[in-house]
Amino acid sequence: MILSRYCIIYDKFFTERECDMIQAVADQMHLEPGLIGNNDRDPDADSDVPGGTNDNFIRQSDVKWIVHEAMPQEIHEKITKGINQANIDGNWLHHWDFIENHQYTIYNHRPDAPVTGDFYTWHTDAGDPSRDQSSGGGIRKISSTIQLSNPDEYEGGHFQWIEPVGLFDKLKSTGSMQVDVDPYIKTAPFSAKERGTFIVFPSFVHHQVMPVTQGTRISLVSWYHGKRYV
Repeated sequence: MILSRYCIIYDKFFTERECDMIQAVADQMHLEPGLIGNNDRDPDADSDVPGGTNDNFIRQSDVKWIVHEAMPQEIHEKITKGINQANIDGNWLHHWDFIENHQYTIYNHRPDAPVTGDFYTWHTDAGDPSRDQSSGGGIRKISSTIQLSNPDEYEGGHFQWIEPVGLFDKLKSTGSMQVDVDPYIKTAPFSAKERGTFIVFPSFVHHQVMPVTQGTRISLVSWYHGKRYV
């Protein structure tokens, strides 16, 4: 899909107090390994949904799942405000009516592990549209990340996404099908590492978190569902 903007970044959209409120809720939740898809309801594999797998060469992180009832209403309202604003600013105009449980995600530097820096390689958040991912039978339309670490608390862990305009024009019907993707990869600016920054993008956009090389990167990831595309 051709878009004028594939990713919206609001620097320090959430205040320090609001970030502390999210952190306080997360502190009460159970920690578990981050999984990858292969189940019918959640491509990011909440452990309550069978079918997720642990593959440290695709994704390595720890997560906590935050149910809606645990999150303060003030935070829900602020998230909704930001999503609706990004939906307008990006000219996506997606209809959404359902929010999944929030994923509190921790990316660590692990010097003694086979893969030393937590990461999540290229993927989309959108699942198979033939499978219901919510009680209303919708699909993931919009994804978001709230930065909860300070920029001096980690190195690496950059958020990147692909803007594919022109990419597939370079495919040829004969010969090599290899295309250099690097010119189409965008990296969030350093300012996006500031605590409280809100990153919003359509769920079908390919994105990744690069390996953390020092310290710990913490974020809150959310997904917003709407009716299937017509």
